[in-house]
Amino acid sequence: MLVPPYNPGMDTPTLNRREFLTTTAAVTGTLALPGITGQTQAAIPPATQPHTSQPGSFDFIHLTDMHVTARRKGDQGYRTCVQSVRDMKNQPAFALIGGDMAFDGLYTPKDKYVEQVRLYKEISDGLNMPYHHCMGNHDVLGWSGRRKVQVTDPDFGKKYIMDALQWDNPYYSFDHNGWHFAVLDCIYPIQQDHGPGYEPRIGDEQLDWLAYDLGAAGDRPKVVMTHIAAFCNTAQIKGDPTAPGMPPGIVLRDTAKLQAVLERHKVKALLQGHTHRPEEYRWRGVWYITSPAVSGAWWAGDFTGAGPGYTVFHCGEEGELAWDMLPYDWEAQLEPDDGLERDRNAQTQAKRDEQAKLLTLERAGR
Repeated sequence: MLVPPYNPGMDTPTLNRREFLTTTAAVTGTLALPGITGQTQAAIPPATQPHTSQPGSFDFIHLTDMHVTARRKGDQGYRTCVQSVRDMKNQPAFALIGGDMAFDGLYTPKDKYVEQVRLYKEISDGLNMPYHHCMGNHDVLGWSGRRKVQVTDPDFGKKYIMDALQWDNPYYSFDHNGWHFAVLDCIYPIQQDHGPGYEPRIGDEQLDWLAYDLGAAGDRPKVVMTHIAAFCNTAQIKGDPTAPGMPPGIVLRDTAKLQAVLERHKVKALLQGHTHRPEEYRWRGVWYITSPAVSGAWWAGDFTGAGPGYTVFHCGEEGELAWDMLPYDWEAQLEPDDGLERDRNAQTQAKRDEQAKLLTLERAGR
């Protein structure tokens, strides 16, 4: 059975939940417990106990940065991810897709980009549940100085992927089982020296829409999704005191304005992607959660900070929110010319080996 045609306004069907069980390792977050930030897949511990969903509650999944491509057998990797979702004992009610669905539209030839979008839709239909898209920077055709298409191409920009996915508006909202969800478009068009480009920004017009949309939702529990993060500690994770706190291209330019809207409307969580690294922060009542990338490090390993994975969210009937970050079993299939990726994977493994060696020595007391 295929997912029904995409409809941003539709209310997805209600599924009752009894107990969430999974055979994979998981990082678990709750509103009462601190999370684990910036870990590699190898460091993700098994869950100490299964999450239990209350009657009338539901689960949804956050899949982001799948970068679907036949290169490195990324299409097969995404199929493996989808199968891991279908193997869940309790099926999620729907999926939120966090952007970068195609491997790349910014500087890839159009025919390859078109094939990537086709593969993304074909494989995602296999989820057998409604799925809701968020625009990622690599989903846009040609907004780069390295573009491989003419600016006069009729599919230039966001048009092709929106037409292919029957996507009416790049930002929108919907309700499910008493919860309200808003999906944002943070790929903001700008004019650069080379022509059309983008910067990571929500923009005043969309922020105004979001404020009134959340206002109309009243006291319903609310979740918002963006591709590029509002919170991201790249400099701290790398231990680089010279790095900017808001590195260009990594953090939203209008984060403070977005935070203000989320805070006054008591949004439960902002779901993020883009960095291919799981992170989570609590600030003034809002939970900022970055899921691991479905593609790991662009199907080349886990040197970004985590291997391939996604997040399952558990929504309670009283407005409780909890989550599990789940890896799935996929081994990188590197191409002959992936020398840089091999070096980065080797460096990552060397760090793990050194950590294991030090742990053994320290536990032995010498």
